[in-house]
Amino acid sequence: MNYIFLHDVNDLFGIECGWWYLWSFLAFCLGALFHWLLWGSRGKVVDTTKIEADRDRYHASATKWEKDYQSLKYQLEESQKAEADLRASLQRCEADKQSMKFAAESAAAAPPVIPVPVPASTETMGIVSDAGAGADAEGDIYAGLFKEDNFQIVEGIGPKVNQVLINAGYKTWRELSKADAKDLQGHLDAAGKRFGLCDPTTWPHQAGLAADSNWDELIRYQKFTDGGRENVGSGQSDSKFEKLAAKKLGFSSNNPNDLKVVEGIGPKIEGLLKAGGINTWSELAAADVSRIQTILDEAGPRYKLAIPRTWPQQADLAAKGEWKALKTLQDDLRGGN
Repeated sequence: MNYIFLHDVNDLFGIECGWWYLWSFLAFCLGALFHWLLWGSRGKVVDTTKIEADRDRYHASATKWEKDYQSLKYQLEESQKAEADLRASLQRCEADKQSMKFAAESAAAAPPVIPVPVPASTETMGIVSDAGAGADAEGDIYAGLFKEDNFQIVEGIGPKVNQVLINAGYKTWRELSKADAKDLQGHLDAAGKRFGLCDPTTWPHQAGLAADSNWDELIRYQKFTDGGRENVGSGQSDSKFEKLAAKKLGFSSNNPNDLKVVEGIGPKIEGLLKAGGINTWSELAAADVSRIQTILDEAGPRYKLAIPRTWPQQADLAAKGEWKALKTLQDDLRGGN
């Protein structure tokens, strides 16, 4: 049996060889396999590490580029803002230039003023001053706007308190002006605890001003009241009567910064005026028409139909709280003209 095996091995593939050659060949193949497994896999690890390193490098570069992009974008936005501010400043300077030019031309064209002697007393000449008549006309500006049983024009009186007073027998401002504050407090206490925080101390005085049609004094007085309590207001806020009068006359806002109250001014023109340095009714009232026209002209041909001739006058009435006079003026206007 041994002879047969050795004989077969020695005659492998028809070639005379010793059996140890076969084992040597197998050992060589096995070694080559182990070499490939060890060194070949190590090469793959090295390649993967290199790829990961390249990936990290590219990621770092992309992050840097993103930061640079955001920085450039921010600088561009800031430059655009600065450009807008400079344009607005340029428009204001140009408007002031035109206003000064117009004033200089008007002063140059005006005839010289010659002082005329004035008599010491106008009574000797039969002249009667109309100052009182003007004051009466101005004081009667809100006449008929509210009914005399509308006590809500009084600071501190709301709809429910108004009904309590009517149920207590007060029908007019004059009747309320003659009431005693303690009696009013008694009616409120009888109406329930919900009216316990009401302070009617100033209600008779306010009602008296309304009954006398002394609206200017009522407005001034209410600026220094809060909830009917005296000397607690700021003196700058709108009075309750002003707010109700503005709403009664159809004005949606009594905010001095809302230039759209003026007939002929819409949101876009309001933005142009504010960019030109005109932000409030008082500033618009003091602005020269030529300055306003310059702002509109520089904004483009789309605003050439806007005529600001009456805008300062309207703004002056709004700033003074003369809502009825403003309403009368606007009823006669069309687009501010």
